[in-house]
Amino acid sequence: MEKAFWMNSWELEGPYTSFHRKDIHPYLIKHLPPFSLEGKSVFVPLCGKSVDMIYFSHFANRVIGVELVEKAVLQFFSENQLTYRRVGDRFISGNITIFCCDLFSLTPDDLGPIDVVYDRASLVALPNAMRMRYLQTLEELTPVGSLTFLNTVEYAPTMPTPPFSISPRDVSSYFPNYVINHVESPVLPNHGMVRKFNLSFLIEHGFLMRKLYHSSVWTDAGQMTEAV
Repeated sequence: MEKAFWMNSWELEGPYTSFHRKDIHPYLIKHLPPFSLEGKSVFVPLCGKSVDMIYFSHFANRVIGVELVEKAVLQFFSENQLTYRRVGDRFISGNITIFCCDLFSLTPDDLGPIDVVYDRASLVALPNAMRMRYLQTLEELTPVGSLTFLNTVEYAPTMPTPPFSISPRDVSSYFPNYVINHVESPVLPNHGMVRKFNLSFLIEHGFLMRKLYHSSVWTDAGQMTEAV
């Protein structure tokens, strides 16, 4: 799950980037409808070439993504037939800006005010130590009152590779300073992962969460050392 892992995944593509959806996620239209995005700034961490950013760009004021792999960023603009200009590590097209850099290097000044965070496949992509660092980074980048839509998968038996299994109980422990609404939890017996890995079950969870106050994520200094 280091940088080389993701760069290699995008280079190989095919099953290595099977997390990429070619359509807008149905949870978006249901839980982040157009009227809820008007005038808002939406942040999409570890965005890849997600077409969900196109949906956001139609209704939100600003869409800010961050993606480590330049190939994914270039494919986003090419596949959606968008012209762009590059300013340093920023790729800009209309109201969409994608930072091609390490998420952990971003600051609130880089992003500006954020109203909505959209995490469809970011938290589940990270092993525990990096997950804690990711949560701390989001904590630093997002203001009180911001809304997060989080999508996770929960399955058994668990696997040591992404997407990692993250349950509602895990989400509650990761976001103690949020009001959490568990809005989706369908069991998906025909999901490709069930067949491929012979899973006993798989549930796709959706959470709408509102940040109430700032809270430090780190409880173990050793975790931070491991994640650096």
